[in-house]
Amino acid sequence: MFASIVRILPPTVVLLVFGLAGCATNPVSGRPELVFMSEQQELALGAQAHAEILQRYEVYADAGLQRYVDTIGQALATHSHRAQIPFHFTVLDSTEINAFALPGGYVYITRGLLAYLNSEAELAAVLGHEIGHVTARHAVRQQSSAQAASVGAGLLSVLVPQLGYAGLNQTINLLGTALLRGYGREMELEADGLGAEYLARTGYDPHAMIAVIGTLKNQEIFDRELAAAEGRAPRAYHGLFATHPSNDQRLTEAVAQATRIGDVGGEIRRDAFLDHLDGLVFGDNPQDGIVRGKRYLHAGLGFALDLPDGWTAENLPDRLVLSAPQAAAQIQLTAKRVDSGQTIGSVVDGIGLASFTDAQAVDVHGLEGLTGRTQIAVDGQRLPARLVAIGHDGRAFLITGAARTATDFTAIEPVVLATARSFRPLSAADAKKVSANHLRVVPRRNAVSWTSLAADSPLRKLPEGQLRLLNAAPPDSAGPDMPRYKIIDQGGAPETGSRVQAER
Repeated sequence: MFASIVRILPPTVVLLVFGLAGCATNPVSGRPELVFMSEQQELALGAQAHAEILQRYEVYADAGLQRYVDTIGQALATHSHRAQIPFHFTVLDSTEINAFALPGGYVYITRGLLAYLNSEAELAAVLGHEIGHVTARHAVRQQSSAQAASVGAGLLSVLVPQLGYAGLNQTINLLGTALLRGYGREMELEADGLGAEYLARTGYDPHAMIAVIGTLKNQEIFDRELAAAEGRAPRAYHGLFATHPSNDQRLTEAVAQATRIGDVGGEIRRDAFLDHLDGLVFGDNPQDGIVRGKRYLHAGLGFALDLPDGWTAENLPDRLVLSAPQAAAQIQLTAKRVDSGQTIGSVVDGIGLASFTDAQAVDVHGLEGLTGRTQIAVDGQRLPARLVAIGHDGRAFLITGAARTATDFTAIEPVVLATARSFRPLSAADAKKVSANHLRVVPRRNAVSWTSLAADSPLRKLPEGQLRLLNAAPPDSAGPDMPRYKIIDQGGAPETGSRVQAER
């Protein structure tokens, strides 16, 4: 496609385009390739994007676990095709089942994904896969292809110099979408093959690559069932294939090739991994908001909220989203810092609403509030919405409710107001009662079954299925058949073990 575009461009423009690009040798294939980014620019982009990631996510507050993951990652990186660049490995405090890499050696794994892994080799497989994206320069290649396919945008930055290095800004925007979705089947498969190779070179069993992708595929299948029970859309790890890995011949061949590179029957290290996993926060973290029954409690921001009957709650890094049955309506809660001297009214004015009518002051459990009607844009339509702003502890909490149609809005507007009026400061007594669920590693007991473990679990939706999935248990197993297995415990983290808590 690029060649056909070049043929219709004037010679001067062609020279300008190729002046931005360069032929570089791919570190993995050894073949020359056309790229629009030098290695130094790649490293700079990664550092800038890393700062953006840390604004969106918190780093998981366990220094011991962070060191453990980093140690494994660094060992893999030294056996990669780009051992000369610095790599950084970070565990994010997120329930998402995800891992991803940014250009320049920045690799992330969520605690949500860690919970479903069952050995150090599987952890190494995830990290090796993401290292593969970095070493093969998938982000750079993807960005270069995007620029080549939209030469007009690239020319704009050349012909209008005052725009600055627009290519870098374009790439940063790309990171917010493509990187977190994955790179497409071909690049994902290449990353798996490279990850298996790095596993073998580091002394791990490369078959862990197939095992971990199988676990992730099973998690995706299970989440469809859980999503149906919770009335939400299912989630998916970004690197999953459309087919089960056991049926993917090319992946099997890549792992077989990696096995020939390293020692046959490499390390698995299940016990070492479980030791570091013991006490991991499972599910929502009270510091970032947690659902308990019909209440939403946020220890970090110090407030509580009642949930509407029949609505589902999704706790995102920057907002709480409440959805009505069949997604007919939605309520969102966000928080905005209030500067000294600002009133709730000035905060609302500063949001830049297209309209804000019928405004009236409200008192919400002794807190200053303001409510009124506004409009939001949905699919090209402007729909009515109800906004309630509440001041609490140096922040304005913005509660906005809207529906898919004006008729539905009339029905749900009282629900929005009732939800907002339930907003209240979190009492000291309530704060003490709020505790996260933790993953615990326990020795096998005689005659224990998945059914009995599920009955004792704080998990309320499909608990037996979740416990089986956490332990990668075969479908026909009556109970745990491993010496140690994972359960979910409601309460504090264990006082002993390998965990070292870092200050937040």
